[in-house]
Amino acid sequence: MQKERLFGCRYGYFSEDGREYIITRPDTPKPWVNVISNGDYGLIASQTGSGFSWLTNSNLNRITRYSQDLVKDEMGKFIFIRDRESHEYWSAGWKPVCTAPDSYECRHGIGYSRITSENHGIQSELTIFVSPDEPVEIWILKAKNNSKTERSLGVYSYLEWNLGVYNVENREFQKIFIDTIYDETLSSFFATKRLWEVTNSRKENMNANWDYIAFHSASELPASFDGDRESFIGLYGAIGSPRAMKVEQLERHTGKWVDGIASLQLDVNLKPDEEKTLVFVLGVTKEKQEAAELIRKYKDVREAWHALDKVAELWEPHLQGSTIETPDQAMNFFTNTWLKYQTISCRLWSRTAFYQSGGAFGFRDQLQDSQMFLTYQPELTMKQILLHARHQYTDGTVKHWWQPMTEEGPDSHFSDDLLWLTFVVSNYLLETGDFSLLDMREPYLDGGEGTIYEHCKKSLDRAFRRFSPRGIPLIGEADWNDGLSACGTDWIGESFWVGEFLYDIIHRFEPAMIFMEDSEFKERCGMIADLLKENLNKYGWDGEWYLQCTTDGGKELGSKNCQEVRIFLNPQVWAILSGIVPEERLETVVRAVQEHLVKEYGSLLLYPAYTAVDEDIGYLTRYAPGLRENGGVYSHAATWAIQAFCKLKMPEAAYDIYKKICAINRSFDIECYKAEPYVMPGNTDGPDSPNYGRGGWTWYTGSAAWLFRVTHEHILGLRPAGNGLKVDPCIPSEWKGYQVKRIFRNAVFEISFENPEHVSFGVKAIYLNGRFIEGNTIPVCEAGSKNQIRVILGKDI
Repeated sequence: MQKERLFGCRYGYFSEDGREYIITRPDTPKPWVNVISNGDYGLIASQTGSGFSWLTNSNLNRITRYSQDLVKDEMGKFIFIRDRESHEYWSAGWKPVCTAPDSYECRHGIGYSRITSENHGIQSELTIFVSPDEPVEIWILKAKNNSKTERSLGVYSYLEWNLGVYNVENREFQKIFIDTIYDETLSSFFATKRLWEVTNSRKENMNANWDYIAFHSASELPASFDGDRESFIGLYGAIGSPRAMKVEQLERHTGKWVDGIASLQLDVNLKPDEEKTLVFVLGVTKEKQEAAELIRKYKDVREAWHALDKVAELWEPHLQGSTIETPDQAMNFFTNTWLKYQTISCRLWSRTAFYQSGGAFGFRDQLQDSQMFLTYQPELTMKQILLHARHQYTDGTVKHWWQPMTEEGPDSHFSDDLLWLTFVVSNYLLETGDFSLLDMREPYLDGGEGTIYEHCKKSLDRAFRRFSPRGIPLIGEADWNDGLSACGTDWIGESFWVGEFLYDIIHRFEPAMIFMEDSEFKERCGMIADLLKENLNKYGWDGEWYLQCTTDGGKELGSKNCQEVRIFLNPQVWAILSGIVPEERLETVVRAVQEHLVKEYGSLLLYPAYTAVDEDIGYLTRYAPGLRENGGVYSHAATWAIQAFCKLKMPEAAYDIYKKICAINRSFDIECYKAEPYVMPGNTDGPDSPNYGRGGWTWYTGSAAWLFRVTHEHILGLRPAGNGLKVDPCIPSEWKGYQVKRIFRNAVFEISFENPEHVSFGVKAIYLNGRFIEGNTIPVCEAGSKNQIRVILGKDI
């Protein structure tokens, strides 16, 4: 009896435990990929078998060539299989040959992808992953002869060297600096490059060696090899039908004068029902000796399987660190597995994906992402805080982003960037109670050093100095909405959203000021907060909702009087989250959000979309209507809308948005949605797009960490408080109960929620290890202890 295919669609479904997405045909509506990393070395693998690799920085140190082509998806690392008697050939994945397989399956798992297919009586299983503690990726190919006759096969690897900065359009220039050799003693390819497109130690451009050596090897002795793209593909040929598949031996071309690739040919003979396992390795090291050791190690197939076992060990602490079990299986799969994996493997470790390849750390971006660790491994959040503090100047300003390896990147002229340090530090303190962080010292970019508390004070002080004559924060180059890129370049335009955000941060940071006994700064912050609240309501209220910002020329954006984009989501949501909205205006704000912004696929970032370019606003107006920030569902902001509705105890509204933006729920609408149903998209097309409901910019989005946090803290209602874990759920009333495992201040809490009265919120009783607890806060428990909590929901007695 066939098991139910969980969240199945015509292209795939989830495994029973939710840890694999199983793709059942290669022609998905868009490339459906996996982003695999060990924290330094990484790769992207699509369901077609394509992809690319990097070390440390996916932009500055890309190992293999790739093209960001969501239509073809045909540049990458491939394995060709050729029958040496019939001369038929195909791919172990699907690309680039695209033979219609007799069977096909791609499993994207946590730290690996596995493509199994059968072509011409040969079953192949290709498993791709990255060693957890080595700069190598491993391809394990199992080939089985399902035919009734003995088969003689040629198995060919293929990849194109990039070796440095990602620059797909400048191939003819870049290729002349690459040198390849085939080492007969190691039966392996080595590749180096005489040019790295970064500045050298003397700050000279285009005058540095690529300071690594790349290698490609196999577990068996190759019959032949080729390092020249022209001789492999053939002049005017195509990668899907290369010349190499029409000859018996590869050309053995290598050197400085070719278009550098690496292809190893392994000849394999298989009797009927016989199966053989081959291993290919691709990696990069500083020294050839280190590479040679890895090559020798993975000549042993057992070592490859052992490395795959270690991948599972790497991920298990993350997957088990905090878990939930609710009546919503999509929420369970997303929260327990895929949001964590997406945030860690893609956002924090790889900082790249198919739709966007950055490689850099964004000051605001990865700080926010690191908050996901707070529920089970907050020391990793602290590590991120310290890294970002080192990218602040003594005047409180920060880098907008920077590239690891070179530290190059633009200084920030965005008004919100510098504030996220204080925001995340405040949340870390609330979660851990570890105020020793405030005394840790980190350097400034322009010299000297300060405590983390001083770093945070400098960010606040700089923000306080950027106020308009009306007492509203200036928007600068943009606020959180990068597309408002021309509103305040003269530092005259204002951001009402930044005002709300700053007001929220001041109150979050108050415990730190009290702990540091900094009464003078605390008093100053309190006065500024009071004035902010007054001014935001005086100048930012438009009668029915809050404005987003003003431009340098005084134009109001997000006003009921605007011809286009009359309302923005963020200033409404953060008016609620920050608490600046007066009680008498609250209902009006909520009604405006629900009437104008909550649509079929979630909450729009703004509405209606811009249709005319406006140079005084910025590139936001240059997007097609309904795309991304211009009238789409921007997933990051939608998570804040969920949080706001939870704060207002509006469970139906909160859960409605959650269900709409949870990608798993789009499995049933996949021809419209098109994107991967197992990770968050950056955005979904809005109603002004002819592709309304289409997902886009998947993987590389800050919404994954935020949705994880909002689910734990606001829907399921377990929020850190100074004296413990506050229990304050906002759930669908039909839920009978749910369970949460969470680590809080080094103690494990296994919490069972019972909902006999079918309420959406309200705590009737809490029992800690069988003992009744007054109120709705689970107290701090002894570090290292394991605690059983029983929560009975209901109307308060």
